[in-house]
Amino acid sequence: MSPVLVGQRIRRLRHVAGIGQADFAEMAGIASGSVSKLENGRMPLSQELLGKAAASLRCTPDFLTMPLELAATTRPWLRAYADAPKRTVDQVVDDCTTAMEAIVGLKLKLMPDAMPLFTGDLMDQPAIEDFAVDVRVAAGLSENDVVGNSVRAAERLGCIVLPTPDELGRHLGISVRAGAHTPVICLGRWTAEGTPVPGDRQRFTVAHEIGHLALHSGTAAPVTAEEASLIEKQAHAFAGAFLAPGDAMLDALAELGGRVTLQTLAKIKQRWGISIKALVTRFQNLGVINADHARSLFKQISARGWNRNEPVPVGTEQGIWFLRAIEAAARGYPDPIGTAARRIGLDRSHFERWLDWSALADIDVADVVRPDFSGRPRDKEPDGRQTAAVTLLHRRRTKLPD
Repeated sequence: MSPVLVGQRIRRLRHVAGIGQADFAEMAGIASGSVSKLENGRMPLSQELLGKAAASLRCTPDFLTMPLELAATTRPWLRAYADAPKRTVDQVVDDCTTAMEAIVGLKLKLMPDAMPLFTGDLMDQPAIEDFAVDVRVAAGLSENDVVGNSVRAAERLGCIVLPTPDELGRHLGISVRAGAHTPVICLGRWTAEGTPVPGDRQRFTVAHEIGHLALHSGTAAPVTAEEASLIEKQAHAFAGAFLAPGDAMLDALAELGGRVTLQTLAKIKQRWGISIKALVTRFQNLGVINADHARSLFKQISARGWNRNEPVPVGTEQGIWFLRAIEAAARGYPDPIGTAARRIGLDRSHFERWLDWSALADIDVADVVRPDFSGRPRDKEPDGRQTAAVTLLHRRRTKLPD
């Protein structure tokens, strides 16, 4: 195994563990100035050094020297590293790469990459609207179907969806191509305020990151604030069209009397699982309301304290592909996670981190999904099972706004 690739793996695991160079040097029994040499493949790799490094990083020497080389992981399309500290972003990206190494090393059966890639003009809003319909079709949805579970939709498109503990600056999620091939979406479980991420924000984040993966596959991470702002707007536009297709929104509004009010938007939210704030922007983009009407609605939302806590709570979602793939690979074993960890040479805690959706699962939501009252076919799980076509909603009845 190339010392350079071993060094890169050591660096990634050190970043994931949050261990500084000085602390790692002490744990590995080398001089602090030698860490950089080790991680750049310019230091001899004795068995003793590999053993100490592996113990420090909660893995085995065999994992560090595993003959597996993934292409470089892409950088996430973030607004600016001022919002999300570069060290934190690097930690998440390195964790994505490590997870992908485990997945490939274990020969887990990946979902086919069904993500369409945009080839049109990113400055053409109607083209993004039309493309969102194409991506919905690829995810197994018709134009008028509710996205019953956004995470399942992402997994059907071939994405690996992983949890991360917190927001990244102001970002609730990031997306990369791990190994420059497999799409990966990382979702924060807690907001900067220390509260669990609301389901409507989580769903929009998933759709937003699908937008980045589909729209910006050939676009490098932004360098300037202007570039970042532009691609964020494009991903936002895609997310709105993906979760709330234009014709379906116009039909829903007509059924409710045709007036865009907070009460009307709350009722649409209850059906479609998209936030009231996002619906205001959506109807403005569709030309139903003008900028003055939208500003008035945003002021009313702010005055009611809904910027962070809207009425009609939407239940949260979690990834299922990773755990099911591990269970399938370790079928017959009483502890699939432990079996996978031993096979690949990683401590069990790494897998538990990649599978821990607990902060989201603890939110008080209904135990069952509401039926899709459109009568259309339900969404399918990645393994072919059926799931209802609308999001989980809060157990308690919520009074709609006036």
